[in-house]
Amino acid sequence: MPDRRLGAGARIAAYRRLNRLTQRGLAARANVSHSLLTKVETGSKPASQSFLAACARALSIPVTHLTGQPFIEQQAEDRLSGPLNDLRASLENFDLTLDDLPVRLLADIRPDVRDMVLARRDAQYARILGRAPALIDELVQQSQILTGHDAEQAHHLLVQLYRSAADVAYALGLADLVSLLLARMDFSASRSGDPYQVATYRYMRAYSTFTTGRHEVGQKIIRAALADIDIGVRAADPVAVCAAGNLRLRASILATRQGDAEAARGELAEARHLADMLGREVTGSDLATGCAGAMSYGATNVAIHSAAVELELGNHRSAVQLAKQVHVPSGYPPDRIGHHHIDTARAHLLIGDNDGALTSILKARQVAPQKARYHPSVRETIASLVHTSRHTPDSLIGFAHWAGVQL
Repeated sequence: MPDRRLGAGARIAAYRRLNRLTQRGLAARANVSHSLLTKVETGSKPASQSFLAACARALSIPVTHLTGQPFIEQQAEDRLSGPLNDLRASLENFDLTLDDLPVRLLADIRPDVRDMVLARRDAQYARILGRAPALIDELVQQSQILTGHDAEQAHHLLVQLYRSAADVAYALGLADLVSLLLARMDFSASRSGDPYQVATYRYMRAYSTFTTGRHEVGQKIIRAALADIDIGVRAADPVAVCAAGNLRLRASILATRQGDAEAARGELAEARHLADMLGREVTGSDLATGCAGAMSYGATNVAIHSAAVELELGNHRSAVQLAKQVHVPSGYPPDRIGHHHIDTARAHLLIGDNDGALTSILKARQVAPQKARYHPSVRETIASLVHTSRHTPDSLIGFAHWAGVQL
């Protein structure tokens, strides 16, 4: 297996040779540009997530083989290995009552789950891993002991907790753990008595198709979720509108991965209409209080995705211009801001603006350091910056060492 310390381009080249494919052969099989493949393999261009997924599918390997995930050294440095094992152990039980397991009342557990939701939005992976296993044990026990509405509430809280943990597992490149958490989400969502928890599960399931390249499956999942909550959307229920808006945004990115610009922009238009219908940003404290279980949503999220869609479609200058128009309100989720800066950095790099790319990467680290440390696009951008810079600034060298990028 190719060295994990290699860049994605070098790993693509190594697996291509193992499969006895020429560059043109792999480009044809993956349906990607031959010239782009050449540039990615030499390190002069960063590989996008969609590009990596296409190559991985063509090579019949997990995409994490190309991204180099999981980043074992960084996990060890951040002391995540033990908590990850605890999380896996907690997921063994989802439907059994255990003897002598002390549990608190749901009213006492709920604030801790809210804290995990907010930790997810802050991209605080260690905080989630440190507390989620014990909370899962408590809530599974309560979901089996309680009956009626109380049991549904326990499952509702479990969906939120599983989602927070799934975001961490996805960020760390642990595909098997993501699949297990999705299965647990499905189990509890179907028992929560809340169609919006089912929508949350489907939203996350569609997300997982990004890494496999099965975008057509993701679109089917989203269509089913939208149909389930259509009545709530028509009634202008804020929770339904938030869910539908996020599903539309996810559909827009899936459409770009399928190369369908018209469909992507159509989904954005639907999402923009839903943001107008909502009339405000749902963030922060709304999640577990006024809009219990709602996904955060609003015009800012639509603006961020508008730039991301143009980036995915290859319109890099348009992406940069749209990114400049994003105005982040106070209290906006750091996880989402960090992702926006990561995407913007890649757009700057692709138009030859290395200074702009580095500035955006540093902003991502400032607002969401754990996200920046583990996001494979960050490593790709840093590696390309090093490759294409005449003089490597100290800030870039320091960032590369911090993120574990081999210079």
